[in-house]
Amino acid sequence: MCGRYVSVRSNEDLTDEFDAIDATNDEWEAPNYNVAPTDPVRVVVNRPLRDADGTPAKTPTRQLRVVSWGLVPSWAKDRKTQGKMFNARTESVATTNAFRRAYAKRRCLVPAEGWYEWQLVAGRKQPVYMTPEDGHPIAFAGLYEFWGERGETLTTCTILTAPAAGVLADVHDRMPLVLPRSAHARWLDPAVDDPQDLLAAWDEAAGEQLELRPVATLVNKVDNDGPQLVARAEPQPEEQRLF
Repeated sequence: MCGRYVSVRSNEDLTDEFDAIDATNDEWEAPNYNVAPTDPVRVVVNRPLRDADGTPAKTPTRQLRVVSWGLVPSWAKDRKTQGKMFNARTESVATTNAFRRAYAKRRCLVPAEGWYEWQLVAGRKQPVYMTPEDGHPIAFAGLYEFWGERGETLTTCTILTAPAAGVLADVHDRMPLVLPRSAHARWLDPAVDDPQDLLAAWDEAAGEQLELRPVATLVNKVDNDGPQLVARAEPQPEEQRLF
């Protein structure tokens, strides 16, 4: 699963990286070292821009936008399920009622520096930060959806997860679906309604280009933030028990 990640780059850096325009409208308060479900998050979408009258352009434009993490289907009666729909499984995304329409037409990229998982070590859950060794940004495969009436529309997203591969499987059995740069255009293309070929686990998942960094349990509390969350920390030893 992917329930926490890091997003600290500037909007300018992300628009350059993903060849997008900035449509965040000052809604992003960066940086965030502990992004959690229902938080505001930045995504890259490929949609037609609208003019002052609301008329859409004939061709789509890549845009960096701020949405809420945790997908609310357009048909939902309320937002109560948002906190539960922050991930979608690659194995069922094309057929699950909550995600299949967004998968067909509303796919997005979710930029990140890395993500956290919790590994069971000596009876304790050790947080591990997974990030590219060279510091380049990554992009999770995501879906987005609109909910509510026009003028009061809420835009939400979910992050796809796949079975973990390589050394990542030693940390957790699932991982976010990280898309290589070569797949970005196809994933964002609204003319492609079923990019099944992109749902395979990341081909770099064996770990050659990722650092798996133990970090402090500060990340366990969603209110904690700051660069200290991604600082290397030695795993805590198992408690000694008297018997």
